[in-house]
Amino acid sequence: MITKPVGFGVVTTALKSALADPADVAEAVNWMKRLNRTACELAQEVGVRGATDITGFSLLGHGLEMANASQVGLELHLSQIPFLEGARKYAEEWIFPGGASDNRHFFQDRVSFAAQISEMEQMMLFDAQTSGGLLLAVPSEQVERILERGAQAGQPLWQIGKVVQGEGIEVVE
Repeated sequence: MITKPVGFGVVTTALKSALADPADVAEAVNWMKRLNRTACELAQEVGVRGATDITGFSLLGHGLEMANASQVGLELHLSQIPFLEGARKYAEEWIFPGGASDNRHFFQDRVSFAAQISEMEQMMLFDAQTSGGLLLAVPSEQVERILERGAQAGQPLWQIGKVVQGEGIEVVE
């Protein structure tokens, strides 16, 4: 489960290149200003034992670190991962921070992608984030509870995959 959309690196790189739409920048800044405190409190409330922030190593990089530390694998569903509204258009123009390429180079051997996932979509998952959200390993019996409590607290939560036996990350549609 994650607590913020991804795509901050793509949008801020477009901003640095003077290519970003002000509305896209405003959306990114609003999300980046949002603290992870409420999400952290909810995670503690439901007994989450595995969590990490999603920052410079990207969703995939930080997910791999968390999975490796727990000696499990992750199955992520691309269709369930939220992205900032403008992120895709900048990614289609191949506007990525240098950290995204570094992340891909470093982590790609431990990530597999379904054949229909494009290179651009893959790079979006390696996008280095600034002030990203949290990646939470929520026990399956607590998923409905944390989603309900998140809604009550005004904390967005997206269920993006599951923990599986094995190692690495498999990204499916």
